[in-house]
Amino acid sequence: MSVNVAGFKSGPVFDQIKAGVETLPEAQKKQILKQANGVFEIVIKNAEGKEQAWTLELKKEGKVTVGKSETKPDITINTSDETFLDLASGKLNGQKAFMSGKLKIKGNMMLATKLDVVLKAAKSAPVASAGSAAAAVAAPGAPSPAPTPAPVPAAAPASSGSVEVPGFQSSAIFSQIKAGLGAASKEQKEATAKKAKAVFQFDVKGDGKVQTWTLDLKDDVSVTTGAPAKKPDIVITISDKDFVDLASGKLNGQKAFMGGKLKIKGNMMLATKLDAILKELKPQAKL
Repeated sequence: MSVNVAGFKSGPVFDQIKAGVETLPEAQKKQILKQANGVFEIVIKNAEGKEQAWTLELKKEGKVTVGKSETKPDITINTSDETFLDLASGKLNGQKAFMSGKLKIKGNMMLATKLDVVLKAAKSAPVASAGSAAAAVAAPGAPSPAPTPAPVPAAAPASSGSVEVPGFQSSAIFSQIKAGLGAASKEQKEATAKKAKAVFQFDVKGDGKVQTWTLDLKDDVSVTTGAPAKKPDIVITISDKDFVDLASGKLNGQKAFMGGKLKIKGNMMLATKLDAILKELKPQAKL
């Protein structure tokens, strides 16, 4: 039974999700239900101002229905028809949609990071390909895939000015980033700066102390200890351990933000670039 609703461009996407979930092998379906373990209510507003809800019951049975959930949903996601389509097609990043207010969430925000598990299942559904890009809707936990950045050359010794600070594990990360930038060509530095165009201030907390590092990806393309001379575009506050986990890939930036482990001041949109920037600047050697 179709869950498409006339007047809503998002309808075919939900049809795709429904087909994907229902045609999964039982073992795989159980695995997805175990991973998601939640009831998702997604409310879409179309160009005429009308609202339509769809429910993804991913707790017990694993089904997609039209209308609001019969029981209290674990999470309610509100967005526009156009925004949902842009998320599904990969034109809009889930994190950016959330941070810019195009996507609003009520309830268990951590469940938003699990939605991609189900949407990925829609890829294999035998339905028109128009909705196959639904896997890109991370709402906002899993941002749409970005092009793989060009690798930074292997880290080389810092040219001058150590950024090592005793008592902080994060020192190693910033030292290696500094060394990587020092070994990069002028063209590579310009390319990195062009992608970010921002000055990041990191306030890292450890053992009752706060240490600041500045990652300038706008003017000097450098890493230094202390606050920047000019007002930074974004200030990120995080613990020493969580920053190491973030840089190593053990911790997802969006999960850290939603879980309160990462706090942001300034241009919130820049936070959506953090994971990509750390991946690009992370040295090839193991941390």
